[in-house]
Amino acid sequence: MIIRHDFNTEWLGRPAGIVTDPAVFELPDRDRARLLAPFHWVEFHALADAAPSPRRIAAAGFFQADTQVRYRIDLRNAGIAPRAAALTARFADHEAFSVDPDEMAVFRWERFRFLPGMDDATLNRRYALWAARLLREDPGSAMRIYEADALQGWFFGRRTEAGLELTLAALHREARVFGLLLYQRAMAAYSERGATTGSASFSIANTAAHNIYAKLGARFQTPELVWMWIARDFQAGAPHDDQSERRPAG
Repeated sequence: MIIRHDFNTEWLGRPAGIVTDPAVFELPDRDRARLLAPFHWVEFHALADAAPSPRRIAAAGFFQADTQVRYRIDLRNAGIAPRAAALTARFADHEAFSVDPDEMAVFRWERFRFLPGMDDATLNRRYALWAARLLREDPGSAMRIYEADALQGWFFGRRTEAGLELTLAALHREARVFGLLLYQRAMAAYSERGATTGSASFSIANTAAHNIYAKLGARFQTPELVWMWIARDFQAGAPHDDQSERRPAG
């Protein structure tokens, strides 16, 4: 019902979990506490039209941390402004690269900011780790975007049977272009490589992303709700390997 979330565990060096069966919210408190005990924090994701009662989730010690807006987009008809068309996209399968978290603009609208002790550097490190994973898995869908010789940002995707997942976008800390131009150039670059449909999600708090994808003609789908449970003694900071039982919050 609750399993280890390997990536989040790697990121902070503390056992993180994810709920795989919403029946966990139907369990007696003692049984659910036993399942939560090995973890410092746990997430639960559910589509809005299929989620359990919010009151039941809250009674289990979880709080709603985010709403992810899901969308699909026709990459061939996203449109591109002249300044965006002048940008250069360089894919990792032709020109290998890595991402330094210190070069990335801060991710201000992510739910992980609710974790105790979180700071900008730790949050950026999560996305640099994610970028590194995507670079390994699908370098042909990972790109750097330049204006002249100045790096403006990155875009990372992952090809699936259903189409291209537009997994991660990031502006450079000293980018001179607006986010819309970065996205337009990325969509065009993917289309030039033969991709026709893209999909992903973003936090509802990120109004800039919402406006960008609306401008690009995205079709929005049923949102995904995200809840979070945090152990009383959790603190973000230097990673450690403590696997002892945690005391459940609430």
